[in-house]
Amino acid sequence: MVLAEGDRDFLLEHAAVRRYRRGCHLFYQGDEATSVFAVLEGEIEVFIENAQADRTIIDRKQSGALFGEIELLGGQYRIASAVALTDATLGVIRRCLFEECIRASPELLAAIARNLAVAFGETITRLSTLPLDAYGRLRYYLTNLARETNGSMVVQGLWTQQQLAELAGCRRETVGSILCELKRGGWIRCDRRQITILRPLPEEF
Repeated sequence: MVLAEGDRDFLLEHAAVRRYRRGCHLFYQGDEATSVFAVLEGEIEVFIENAQADRTIIDRKQSGALFGEIELLGGQYRIASAVALTDATLGVIRRCLFEECIRASPELLAAIARNLAVAFGETITRLSTLPLDAYGRLRYYLTNLARETNGSMVVQGLWTQQQLAELAGCRRETVGSILCELKRGGWIRCDRRQITILRPLPEEF
């Protein structure tokens, strides 16, 4: 969730600034929820795991994003885990201070509620239109992750084949095979740190 600058600054007045190394877990699924986090620098991945330890990526949070607030508004335990994908600097607001901020600013609570409602609606829409086949899901996510950068469409963030497989709900080998064929067909270029979409991806594979 990304708040308006004024609302974010109001929260950050009550935050402790902390730095996390790449690979550090901020919290685990099932932990007691004690804080809200605001990303100042870096990138955070939020994911859930099932009983077989199969991971599903929920979201990636970048500079300006607020996360971890859902449990503080309506629960006690974390519904997902979060890990730093890069070295990151975060503003950490303890539960008691977050609750004080909401009491002091009804406008802030309203802004958070609006953002959560929009996010929920987008999630429902995405799930209802998500293709059933592995290629269709991967195509959907690659297209939606891509942003124009220096005249090219570049998939944002550092994504490994395993992470793309977790996002699309398929095997890493399947993702590797699809990316290989897309490269061979001239649809994408895979560099060490990014995927560039050279032309619209085919609807079927």
